Amino acid sequence: MAKATGAKGTRSRITAAKPAMRKAAAIAEAITPPPRQRGLLPEVPRQRGMAPDAGVEISEDAFPELDAVAAIQRGLHAYNQEMGGDYDREPVTLLARAPDGTARGGLLGLTFWGWLFIDWLWLSRDLRGKGVGSELLMRAEAIARDRGCAHAYTDTFSFQAPDFWTQNGYKEFGRLDGMPAGHARIWFRKAL
Repeated sequence: MAKATGAKGTRSRITAAKPAMRKAAAIAEAITPPPRQRGLLPEVPRQRGMAPDAGVEISEDAFPELDAVAAIQRGLHAYNQEMGGDYDREPVTLLARAPDGTARGGLLGLTFWGWLFIDWLWLSRDLRGKGVGSELLMRAEAIARDRGCAHAYTDTFSFQAPDFWTQNGYKEFGRLDGMPAGHARIWFRKAL
C-alpha cells in the first residue's frame, strides 16, 4: 500500500542519491506541505469510484520509490502482453554526434507490435534544416522495417515543426488543441 510520505520519508529515500537529486528533493521538501496539511486526494462521489472494501488507500506521492513505480510498469506490461501478445519491444536509438563525439541531436524510439514509436527527435539549432532530422527518421524507419514493422507513429506539439512530419510522409490522425494554451499536441502516423 503506497502511503504519502512527509519530509522524513522523502529524505530517507534519497539519502544515497546523487547530489543533484538530493538538492532537488530538498527544494521539493521545502515547498511541499506535509501530508497532514495537504491531505489525501479529495473524496470522489460514489457514482463511480472505489468500492469501500477494496482494501487500499489512495494517496499522492511526489517521490515514489522505484519498486512502486516498477510494480506499476510490470503489471501493465504483463497485462498488455496477455491481451495483445508479446511486445518484442526493442529500443531504436540514433545519435547525431559532432566530430568530438558530443551528441548534437538524435532519435529515441521503440519497435513493438509491428509499429515504430518515435518518442523523441531533437536536433541542436545549428543542425536544423540541413536534412539531419530526415536522415535520422529514414534510418529509424529502415530499422523498424528490418524488425518487421509496417507502421510508425509519433506525437509532437504545434510549436515543434509539425510540417517536418508531413514532409516526411506522415499523416495527422489526432489533435488536442489547448495543450499547452495557444498550441496543440498532434499525433502522426505513416505506413512503412
